[in-house]
Amino acid sequence: MNAYARTYWFTWAFLVVAAALTGVASLKDAFFGGLFAALLSALLTKVYERSGPRYAPLIGATAGTLWVVLMFFRIRWLGYAEAFEMAQWTLGADISVHAAGFAGAALMTALLSRHDFAKALGGGLLLAAAMTVVPYGVIAWIDGRVAGPVELVLLVSPEVAPDEGPIRRAGAVQAVLSPAEVAFLKERMLVVDGPGGSEALDDQGRRYWPLWRRRLVYPGNPGGPVRTLLLILPPDLSTGETWNVPVHQDPKGLAMATLGPKKSVKFSGGPVSQAVRLDVTLAVGKKSDELIYRNLHVEAFRQSPVGDLYANVRTQGLSAAFPLVLADPKSPAMADDKAKPRRPNFGSVPAAK
Repeated sequence: MNAYARTYWFTWAFLVVAAALTGVASLKDAFFGGLFAALLSALLTKVYERSGPRYAPLIGATAGTLWVVLMFFRIRWLGYAEAFEMAQWTLGADISVHAAGFAGAALMTALLSRHDFAKALGGGLLLAAAMTVVPYGVIAWIDGRVAGPVELVLLVSPEVAPDEGPIRRAGAVQAVLSPAEVAFLKERMLVVDGPGGSEALDDQGRRYWPLWRRRLVYPGNPGGPVRTLLLILPPDLSTGETWNVPVHQDPKGLAMATLGPKKSVKFSGGPVSQAVRLDVTLAVGKKSDELIYRNLHVEAFRQSPVGDLYANVRTQGLSAAFPLVLADPKSPAMADDKAKPRRPNFGSVPAAK
């Protein structure tokens, strides 16, 4: 009975120590949740003793990982939505903490039958600390490589005079392309310096300017390398749609995606990521015979090899810094003028005198 009790209490203590070493996992959850998790470790006391110091830590780490997975699906099926979203963000840290706590207690239990209490306790604590720091560092490295921040740059084509640039609303922050982004665009589009700054021209002669920049960040992984995606929004989109947009596989990669009608996306920039994608939704409204651009919603999805285990990063409506009027193919004006669709503009452009 004393052996079961020692395994139980030291598993609980090692879980709290491992949670403190991560600096991410909630100590309160580890304190109270560890009281229940330690029951599973205590039931494996005889298994730890028979397996010896060589295999007991592996059995303990496996048991700790299985416990976290079971609790994750319990929250997913029976818990509240807020609790499940939090569990998604802390899944990696929870696995690291429980694997370390169970393995440390398993090693301590196995060593107690062969060495004195001081050596058993020291070995268990050392293993728990090492298994917390090393796996958690690996998890953080994988998160940085797979699902780091995504910088989104939206380029639009307003209707302005050839010798003029776009006029933005007062107080709007002007997005500026970096030298690397300009060089990247020059390989795919004609980029010139105009009145409104750097402007890109497509094969139809339409001029594009960066409207805004937004960074999509996973709360559990705010740092690390940043992917950059140049998102091209053509002026001839007349209906609200949702596009499935890939991102670059390289965590520091630079890519370009051009949205098209009927959910078509033209991606340029190299291999795409198999773990992260974006859903871009264009919302429109009608005013008289014109379709008015409302806003753009972007949602980042992270996929795991074993299913959808991660929460999504959602943006609020990314409103334009100018009123955007879209072409409506059903309007009488478009029926009379089929040569060229109306283009959006950045606001009131002074009329030529």
